[in-house]
Amino acid sequence: MSGEGQSRPKLLTFAPMVDSETSRLVLHHHSVDYEERDHLFPFASLLTLFHGGNARLPLLYGNGVKLTSPLPIVQNFDPKLPPPRRLIPGDPSLAAEVMADWNLFNGGMGADTAVFAYFHLLPERALMAPIFAEPVPPFEARITPALYPLLAFLFRTLLRLTPPRAQQAADHIRSIFDATDRRIADGRPYLCGDRMTLGDIALAAASAPVLLPPGYGARMPALEAMPPPVRSLIEELRAHPTGRFVERLYARGFTEARG
Repeated sequence: MSGEGQSRPKLLTFAPMVDSETSRLVLHHHSVDYEERDHLFPFASLLTLFHGGNARLPLLYGNGVKLTSPLPIVQNFDPKLPPPRRLIPGDPSLAAEVMADWNLFNGGMGADTAVFAYFHLLPERALMAPIFAEPVPPFEARITPALYPLLAFLFRTLLRLTPPRAQQAADHIRSIFDATDRRIADGRPYLCGDRMTLGDIALAAASAPVLLPPGYGARMPALEAMPPPVRSLIEELRAHPTGRFVERLYARGFTEARG
């Protein structure tokens, strides 16, 4: 996308968010050269308010664009691709199927992943403070240990973290994996057959925190360091056909469909 005399657009993120990973995969698919700028959650929200006019994350801005969240990014860049490579197909019935996948995986399972993971990981301060600090600017990294109680409070409040909600989230993730197992049982390479769509990206990004596939763009604790409930679910989901399906997507780098 960038050429001589042009600056790369910037992607403002809180690195562990599902939508941050979704945006990375979308921009990679569209061959957009961008600069990711990760910040701690409160700082990232303030920066998106300043640069984008609202506090929603992630934000892609600069070089003629100002796009908040992954779907508007897709809608902006998709028309520039040849029709077979567009993440939202032109065929209305197929597009409707893709958007149903988007709502299921990004809007449904993505929220469940966040609830389950944060419920079990936030109490592990020594484990998670370095994870939050690793991708952010040096000043934010230095103050992360002091800010950690505030970060934990914000996530507990925003996500309404309770034991019943965490259990419901895990059960919902399992039910989605079971349904997706049945869908891909015919050996299809992508959810909608022979072409990658936004549904594949949504599935991969929403399930990556509970699969930890190689190539996942956010830093997470090593499997052996995870609290037992998280480690157990990861091992369970990796054994599903859907878990192996997502690992193959990451192994291909989401680029095989470029031809």
